[in-house]
Amino acid sequence: MKRGSLGAVVIAAGLAMVCGMARAGDASDYYPKRTWESFAGGQMNTSLLVFRDLNRNGIYDLGDRPMSRVAVEFDRPNASTIMRLTNVGGFANFRMSVMHRDFEVVDPGHYAFHVVPPPGYSVTTGNASQESDYVVSTGSPGDMIAKATTHPVGLAADLTISGAVTAGSRVSLTGPDGVSAAAKVGPDGRFSTPVTPGEWLVDFSAGGATDRRHVVVRAAPVVLSAFSGKSGPAEAPLPQEHVVGFDDLLTSPGVFEVPSGYGGLNWYNLVAMHQRFTDGPGYVNTTMSGEFIAYNSSGHPAQVFSEKPFDFTGAYFGAGWDDAEGETLILKAWRDDEPAYEDRLTLSANGLVYFAADYRRITRLEIRTQHYWQAAIDDFAYRTGP
Repeated sequence: MKRGSLGAVVIAAGLAMVCGMARAGDASDYYPKRTWESFAGGQMNTSLLVFRDLNRNGIYDLGDRPMSRVAVEFDRPNASTIMRLTNVGGFANFRMSVMHRDFEVVDPGHYAFHVVPPPGYSVTTGNASQESDYVVSTGSPGDMIAKATTHPVGLAADLTISGAVTAGSRVSLTGPDGVSAAAKVGPDGRFSTPVTPGEWLVDFSAGGATDRRHVVVRAAPVVLSAFSGKSGPAEAPLPQEHVVGFDDLLTSPGVFEVPSGYGGLNWYNLVAMHQRFTDGPGYVNTTMSGEFIAYNSSGHPAQVFSEKPFDFTGAYFGAGWDDAEGETLILKAWRDDEPAYEDRLTLSANGLVYFAADYRRITRLEIRTQHYWQAAIDDFAYRTGP
């Protein structure tokens, strides 16, 4: 090769080859236009959004949140049905393509979506079933389109107030409308009554002892801490109310051990994270305020404690992972070294419950799960003294 030949080869590499001759490229080479009449051979999704209708008004509006792990059935023209669970964004996605024959939508025809709510949830938007025709559209990402797209489907929890009392106890509830009704108490002492949003009074009586609870029902079923059944006046609640939602601990995805001193309390083995940092559907479904949530690290017991007594008044709880459906949450509280309270409730990854506690003047609270799965926690509420 003569001197300079290598440079000629390098220059030629940057030229376009046409009929064996080299030429410089032009705009049409570098910015080609798509041929719209031919199949693209790609794919796109046809999707349906399921959301938590927190204000229960049947409209997807500000304040509502995506709902993960909801079953959506998809009926196809060949009489087959495919089910997908909604992801952390609340979407059930079905792949669409004319060329990829193993996808869910491959032929033109009539398709239908059906949302199957999890137990304890009802559709608020009146559109659990939706239908559309799909047609071939060459050049579109999947070479197929829907003639009508889906509308968001809202779900809301079936609201109840439930709890446990001693056998033979009487429980009555007075609703926002002022009407009172007796709750049916089972042989095991448990009761559960359908309710509506608003302020409720729950009256308990057994063997001459009485107790009254004020309960505010919002977007989730309420589980009451156990009634003591002891006579005598209860200690007055501490005056200063607090709610921590773990949103002011970090501002980006990641995990952060909740430090002692946060909110004026001490914390052990409790971690805060963004609700979508993992694929656990329960973290998305339990988040009530902001974007961050807490959980017991590695599923092991967590503690909240203080040298000064505090009142634990409640929190939202759910199971972080779908494999933990039905996990048991165990809450125990002490006054110094003396056991004071203990409750158990069942957790779900599909939806949260609000545990309305009446733990007064405690110095330590333990949050434990029976099988060491992670419990999602939001809006931890408590009272402190001066």
